[in-house]
Amino acid sequence: MAKKIKKIQIFRHIVQLVFFILLPGLYTLTFTELKTVYKMIISGNFHFIKALPALSEFVIVILFTILMGRVFCGWFCAFGTYNDWIHLIAKNVFKVKFRVNEKVDAALKYVKYGVLLMLLIVTCTLGSNILEGTSPWDAFAQITDFSNVISGLLIGLILLVLITIGAFFVERFFCRYLCPLGAVFSIISKIGILKINKPTDKCGKCRACTNVCSMGIPLYKNESIKGGECIECLKCIEICPRKNTVVNIAGEDLNPALASSVAIATFAGVYGLTNLTGAVLTKAGISSASSITVSSGIAKKTSNYKDGTYTGSGAGFRGGTTTVSVTIQNGQITDIQTVSSQDTPRYYDRASGTVMNEIISAQSTQVDTVSGATFTSNGIISAVEDALNQASNGSTSTSTSDENNSSQSSSSNSSSDNSGNTSISSDNNTNSNEQNNNANGNTGFDHKGDNAGGTSQSGQANNTIGNGASSSTSTNNATSSSSSSSSSGANSSSSSSAASAKYKDGTYTGTGTGFRGGTTEMSVTVVGGKITKVETVSSQDTPRFYSYAENTMTSEIVSAQSTSVDTVSGATFSSRGIIEAVQNALSKAK
Repeated sequence: MAKKIKKIQIFRHIVQLVFFILLPGLYTLTFTELKTVYKMIISGNFHFIKALPALSEFVIVILFTILMGRVFCGWFCAFGTYNDWIHLIAKNVFKVKFRVNEKVDAALKYVKYGVLLMLLIVTCTLGSNILEGTSPWDAFAQITDFSNVISGLLIGLILLVLITIGAFFVERFFCRYLCPLGAVFSIISKIGILKINKPTDKCGKCRACTNVCSMGIPLYKNESIKGGECIECLKCIEICPRKNTVVNIAGEDLNPALASSVAIATFAGVYGLTNLTGAVLTKAGISSASSITVSSGIAKKTSNYKDGTYTGSGAGFRGGTTTVSVTIQNGQITDIQTVSSQDTPRYYDRASGTVMNEIISAQSTQVDTVSGATFTSNGIISAVEDALNQASNGSTSTSTSDENNSSQSSSSNSSSDNSGNTSISSDNNTNSNEQNNNANGNTGFDHKGDNAGGTSQSGQANNTIGNGASSSTSTNNATSSSSSSSSSGANSSSSSSAASAKYKDGTYTGTGTGFRGGTTEMSVTVVGGKITKVETVSSQDTPRFYSYAENTMTSEIVSAQSTSVDTVSGATFSSRGIIEAVQNALSKAK
C-alpha cells in the first residue's frame, strides 16, 4: 500500500525553504536582541517603548510564541530547518534508525537551559569575550567563506560539525538539547492558545504519534500538549490512523491545514503590528535604541539656517548614495525632496516619507530611524545634515549674525597655551575662524562632503587639533564660547577637563580589518571626554555582513563608552573590523 502524501509536511517544508532564503538571520537577530533586552534590564535602563523599534525581531517572535506556541521553531527558524534537512537525508538516504532512550532524552533537554544561562552570564553580565568565535550559527552563516571561518571561528565550526552529526542521528538535535532560544520559548509558549489534543481513551497501542514526533515527546502519555517542547510541526496530526489527534486553538478544534494557515497569518499579523507600532512611535518622536547617533551636530534653533535651497548627500543601505534638497524659508525647514537615490527602492520608499516629515516637524535631524530600514534612514538623515551644514550661519550663544551675511570672531589662544585653533569655511563663505598652529606637533583631520562616506560630519570641512592636555574643536554648526579664554584660564580649564575625561575632545579616524580582509574606516567624535558618535567613513567589507553589524556595534560602543562589547552574532568578522577601527581612532584621543 502506497504511503499517503503528507500535504501539511510538504506545505511546512515549502514555508521553511522560503524563510530559509528570505529571512535566514531571523534566529540570530532574535537572540542578539534577547541579549540586548537582558543587558538593559540588568543595567536598570530598560524603556520598552523607546527600545521597541530596535527590537522588532525579538518582539515579533516572542509575541508570536506567546500566542501560538513554538510554531517559529517548527516552521520559520533557519537553523531548525537545517537540522530537519540533515535528519531527512539520514533517514531517507542512509536509512538511519536511531532512538534516544526516553529518560536520557528527557534529561538532556535541560542542557539548553544551562547553555542559555552560560551565554547570558558570561557574555552579558560579566562582559567577557571568552566565548567569542565559538558560535556554531556564526560558522553556519559564514560557511561560504570557509578560510575565514577556519581562521576566526574554528571552535564554532567544530561545534557546527558536532551538531550536524547529532542531527544525523537524532531529529532536531540542536533544538532539543542545545538551543538557548528554545529554552526561552519552552517557558513562555506554555501560555499560548494553541495546543494538540489527543484523548488517550480513543487511542490504540500504535504509538505512531510518539514515534514520529520531531522533539521526542512521549505523546502516548498525554491527553494534550501545549507549548513546552512541542514545535507545532503537526506530524502527529497526519500520522494518526484514527484521526484522534487534532489542533485546538482557543478551545476550538481546527482542520490542521487551516490551523497552519492561521499560524502563518498570525505571524504576518504580528510582524505587521510590530512594524506599525515602530512607525507610530517614530512619528510620535520617541527615540529608538537603534539610533547610532547621540548628537547630530545640527542645532535645533531655527535661526541657524539661512533661506534658500540646498542639496546634500549621504550613504544609505549597502552604500547607496542618497541626495536630497532642503528648502529653508524664514529660517525654518519647509520642504525636503529626494533628488536621487541609489538605495534599495523598497527600503527607501519605506523610510523616506516618515524621516523627512519628522525632520520638518522637529526642525532637526535628531529624529528616529524607521524600524526595518535603519541604514536607509541614516542615509537620508546624513544627506539632510549635509545640506543643513551649508544653510547654517554658525551662530552661537556668544555671537549674533544677520540673515544674509555674518562673521565670527577669531578663536585664538597664545602660542604659550600649547593649543590649536581650527579654520573652517562654509560653502557660502559666511563664516571664518582663523587658525594659527603652534610648533608643538598638532595635527589636523579633514572630512569633505561625500568623501566622509555619508556621515554627519561638516559638509565642507572638520578640522580637529589636539595636544597632550586639551583639544579645540570647531564645526560649522556651533563653536565653544570658552575657546577665547586667556592663556592662564585655558590652562586651568584644560587641566580640570583632562583630570576627569578619558579622551580628548575631537573627531578621530581609525581603520580595522573586517570580513574577507576588507578595510573598515570609522570616525569617532569625543565631546566632554566622552564618545558621542561613531560613524562609518568607508568600508570594503561585504555589505550584507557589514550592514548587519554596523548599527548594533556603533550604538553599543557609544552606550558602553568602550570597545569591550559583544560582536554581532552572524557578523563576527565585520564586528571585529569595526571594533579594531574604533580602537585605533580612540588611541589617538588618549
